[in-house]
Amino acid sequence: MPNFPWQNIALNPLAAFGILLTLGVMGGHIANRIARLPAMTGYVLIGLIIGPASLHILNEDLLRAADLFVNLALGLALFESGRRVDLRWLRAERTLLLSTLTYCLLVFAALYTLLVFAGLDWQTSTTMAAIGMASSPIVILEMMREGRAEGQVSDRLATATALSSLLSLLVFAIALGSAHLFRQQPSADSLLTPAWLILGSSLLGLLAGVLAIALNHWLGHQRQHRTVLLFGLITLLVGLAVMLGTLPSLALLVFGLATRNLRGGESISEPDLLTGSHFFFVAFFVAAGAWLQPQALASHWPLAIAYLLLRTGIAMLFWLALAPANCLTRRRGLWLGLALNPLSGGSAMLLSMGSLALGAQANNAAACLMAVLVISELAGPWLCRLALQQAGELSKEH
Repeated sequence: MPNFPWQNIALNPLAAFGILLTLGVMGGHIANRIARLPAMTGYVLIGLIIGPASLHILNEDLLRAADLFVNLALGLALFESGRRVDLRWLRAERTLLLSTLTYCLLVFAALYTLLVFAGLDWQTSTTMAAIGMASSPIVILEMMREGRAEGQVSDRLATATALSSLLSLLVFAIALGSAHLFRQQPSADSLLTPAWLILGSSLLGLLAGVLAIALNHWLGHQRQHRTVLLFGLITLLVGLAVMLGTLPSLALLVFGLATRNLRGGESISEPDLLTGSHFFFVAFFVAAGAWLQPQALASHWPLAIAYLLLRTGIAMLFWLALAPANCLTRRRGLWLGLALNPLSGGSAMLLSMGSLALGAQANNAAACLMAVLVISELAGPWLCRLALQQAGELSKEH
C-alpha cells in the first residue's frame, strides 16, 4: 500500500505557533466581544483547552519549541516596564518609591508567614514570597494598551509594577542564593549566588542600554531600523542572560531603566513597539494557558486562595491608606491596589531556576505555585481591568 504523508501526520513547531496565534485571536475576540472579558483571559482559556491538561493538541515539546516567542514577549514587556521608570520623576515623587518599597516588604513578610504556617520550609517560603511581591508587567502593560488607559492611577501603576518586579527579582536572587548555599550544592553550581545573579544581570542590562543608546544615535532617524535594533538587543540579552546563568528578567528591566535614564536615552522612543509585536503577546498568553495544570488545585487550592487573597487584601488596604500621600483620592488608591493583582508572568520560569537549590521541596513548591497561577492567570486580567474601569482611566469604548 502507498504511504501517504497524512497517515503519520504530526504537528511541527511552525504549525503549532500558527495554532497558538489563530486560536488565540479567536478566543480573545470571543472573550472580549461576547463574554465582555479581557482578550487576555480568552487567550489563556484557549491555551488551557488545547494544552496538555485538556485536549492535548499541543504537547510539551511543541510548547517548548514556542519558548523563543514567549521569551521575546516577556522580554519586550520587561524592557518597556523598565522604560516607564523615570528616576528624575521619582526624585520628586519619593513617596511613591518609598510606598512601593514598603508595600513589597509587607507582602513578602505576610506571604512568608503564611507559607511557613502552611508547612513549607523556609527556603521554599522565601522564594515563593519573593515571587508574590511582583505584579505582572506583561499583563498590566497589555491591559493599559488594550484599554488605552491614561491618568494618575495608570502612571503610578506602571511605575509601581516595574519597581515591584525589580525588588522581587533582587529578593528572589538573595533567597535562591541563600537556599543554594544552605544546601551546600557542589562548586560546579557556584554561579548560582546572589552576587552573580544580581550584579551579572544588572551589568548585562546596563551594557545593553549603553549599546542601544550609541547605536540609536548612529542610526539617526531611521525609525524602522531602530525598532529592529531594539528587538535584536532584547533577543540577544535574553540569550546571553540564559547562557551566563543570570536572571533574564532583571537584565531586561535594567536595560529598560538604562535607556530611559542614561544620557541620550531620551532619543529611544518607540511607542508602537508593544503594538507592533502584539502577536508575540498573543502567543505568550496562549502558551501560558497551555502550561497550566488545573489538577494542582485538587491538593493546593486552600493555600492558593489564601496566598492570593492575602496578597490582594494587603495591596488594596495599603494603597488605600497611603493614597493621599501619593496624590490620589482614597477611592483611587483602593483601585490602584487591586490593579496590581496580576502575578508576574515569569513566575514559573523563576521557580524552575530554583529547583536545584530547593532540593526535595522543588516539586511541592512547583505544585503550590501552579495552583496559584491557575487562579491568577484567569482572574488577574479581569481584576486589573475592573480596577482601571472603576478608576475612570479606560477609554469609553471599554
